[in-house]
Amino acid sequence: MIGASRSLLTYIDAPVVVGDRDGRAAYVNPAFESSFSVGLESVVGQTLATLFEGGARESVLSSVAEACDQGKTVRFRIRQGGKGFGAIASPIVAEDSRVGVVLLLVESAATDERFLALYREISEPLGGLAQLLDEMLEQTGGRRSERYRSLIEEGIRALTRIRKWTEELRRLYSGTVASEAIAGRVDPVPVLRDTAARVKSEFANKGVAFELLVPAQLPAVHGDAGRLELALTHLLRDRLARAAKSSTITMAARTAGRGTVESVVISIVDAGDEGCDPAAAADAAGAPEPRIVPELLSEIGAEVRTTAAPRGGRTTAIRLSVV
Repeated sequence: MIGASRSLLTYIDAPVVVGDRDGRAAYVNPAFESSFSVGLESVVGQTLATLFEGGARESVLSSVAEACDQGKTVRFRIRQGGKGFGAIASPIVAEDSRVGVVLLLVESAATDERFLALYREISEPLGGLAQLLDEMLEQTGGRRSERYRSLIEEGIRALTRIRKWTEELRRLYSGTVASEAIAGRVDPVPVLRDTAARVKSEFANKGVAFELLVPAQLPAVHGDAGRLELALTHLLRDRLARAAKSSTITMAARTAGRGTVESVVISIVDAGDEGCDPAAAADAAGAPEPRIVPELLSEIGAEVRTTAAPRGGRTTAIRLSVV
């Protein structure tokens, strides 16, 4: 299998390394020889990690092991010879068994490298700011004064969101596949509480009551915390824009399943106006959600359904599978 691949890999412009089942180099294409100033004869038989320098060795070693052990494609980034590369490690399969691995290296664009450098520069002061806010909460009377405590805690929540999304951008630029980033465990309780804290002041400013009904614990679900929070935030802001003053909007969560818990259902309920024309309720049910919401929920594998009550209420139910 490895030998049959060599003729095709010769014509690929990007550097390619083929490793055998023992993790040793079996072939490098001409682009690799040129980029790394090595010859095929000198590298065959060496462990793949030793072909790289510094921190790249550990990245290659762990990625190759993951690709071979789990049989999946792994994306990562390395630096070699002063250049940045986006790397892909893919298992070679023959007769239902993994017999080797292929490493494809694509040189990063200057803009990608600059972005990752900026990410590192931003991360340090964000960490310092988080520590400063924690100290302010302890030393300036924040815990004794409800007003100061609320302001500082809101600052901490905002900072947490900034760090969350800068990390998401880093993952995208570092070559992490979206499905890999999404396929994690998410605790829905803190996501719901963070979302509620994020929109609380907006509801108060408009005179619309907001109610959060969430148990102390819920099972972990498949998904991505950042995408789920963003989708819920857009839904709540959409409801707020349509809500009448003095009305109430509720976000609640519960488990669902027959016998065993199979999913967590998050509901956003707009009780509506009891005097609302039923025809208006039907129109509300047909009104589309904010465009970004179904896209975000689809990405994390969530099911979503919106219905309208006879007197104008509207409920959006989001079903997330339990891990």
